[in-house]
Formats: sequence, C-alpha cells, structure tokens
Amino acid sequence: MEIAAFLSDKAGAISVVERQEFPYQKALGPQVGGVTMKMLQNKGVKFHMKAELRQGSSLPLWSFAALVLAPLLAGTFPNSAFLKGTSIARDASGAILVDLHMQTNIPNVFAAGDVVSFPVALLNGEQCSIHHQQVAEVHGHTAALNMLKKEKELHTVPFFWTTMFGKSIRYAGCHGDAAVPSYARWRDPHSSAFPFRDGVVTAAASLSCDPMVALIAEALYSGKQISKEEAE
Repeated sequence: MEIAAFLSDKAGAISVVERQEFPYQKALGPQVGGVTMKMLQNKGVKFHMKAELRQGSSLPLWSFAALVLAPLLAGTFPNSAFLKGTSIARDASGAILVDLHMQTNIPNVFAAGDVVSFPVALLNGEQCSIHHQQVAEVHGHTAALNMLKKEKELHTVPFFWTTMFGKSIRYAGCHGDAAVPSYARWRDPHSSAFPFRDGVVTAAASLSCDPMVALIAEALYSGKQISKEEAE
C-alpha cells in the first residue's frame, strides 16, 4: 500500500492485487483497510480484491498500460516449510506454535517473529500471528532472555504505524482472526475505530488522531480494561 501511495503521482497506472476484501484486513481490520483503499482509489489506483497472481498469470487481463515496475509483496505466509517432517507443532497456516516464553512444544527450542503464532493476552490467550516489526522485536527479546534461563513471559501490546499522503495511520492491540464488532467514528479527515469482545476494547485504530492510539496502547499495556461505553 505504501509503495502504491508513493508511486501514485509517478506511474502511469497502478494496480493492487489482494486476497482479502480489503487491504490490511487481517492485520488492522476492515475499517482501516477500507479507508486506505478509498484514499488510493481517489489517486487513480485500481484494486483487484479477493484475487491473486499465480505463476503464468496474464497481466494484460487487468489492462496494465505498461509494466515498468512490478513490486511483488507475497504476503505473510510463515516461512516454515523447512520444519516439515519434524515434531515442532504448527497451525493450519504453517505458523509455529509458541507459549508466552516463545518456546515451542519441544523444550529449549524457541521461535520468534512473523513465523510464530503466540498467546495474545488481550484475547484471553488466543493464539494469533501478528506481523508487526514491534512485535517481532519483543518476541526476539523475550526468546533471548528465556534461552538464558531468565524466565521472562511475553508482555506487549502490538503497535503498527505508517503514513500515507501525509496522514498518520495507527493501530494498537489485536482484533484476532475472527470478525469482531467495532465501535467506529471512521470518516475523513479524523477517524477512529475500536474493535471489542465481550464489551471490552481489544484494539484501537486511528487516522490523523495522534496521540490517541499511543495513549490507549499505554493503558492496555498497564492492564486497564476499556469498555465499549468508554470508547463511545
């Protein structure tokens, strides 16, 4: 998405191919994805949703005027095929299952980063894969401490940030893999959304509303529960 935004005033034609209904859908939720998609569409970027490029695909099928540059972001499938045939447990997507010490089901074998599925405290310990730089850094730190027998449990609030057309996009927390209800004030130029479960906010997203999401991340990190009513 950031590449498409950067090239929007430089390339003759840009198309984004995405497997989901919205960009960022699995990582940030449909509200964020829908608004960023509209921002790019307003700049002439074309979207082909619920689709994917396969080897041998015919690019002219989507009327590319000229193919000068074709960045291929292959997505975030866990690169764990090398573990096939081993006893290390993985989920259906191939993500390595770890506990709060970043340890696999094999004692003294640790994993961290985009390749793992780990228990998320905000979702009452539900296993999730979260592909954010900040999360990977905390994973690595926690795994290293436990390799040194420091007995450190993972404690973090996932935080994602980017900027598009001069507007800040922030997301803290986790909405999980399943669709969850949200309370949203999602409109340009200042927008926010709060996914929740059982009446408790599990994440916050914003467009040009700094530092709201950072403050919510701090509250969630300290263990505070934010009710749906408080978010409203």
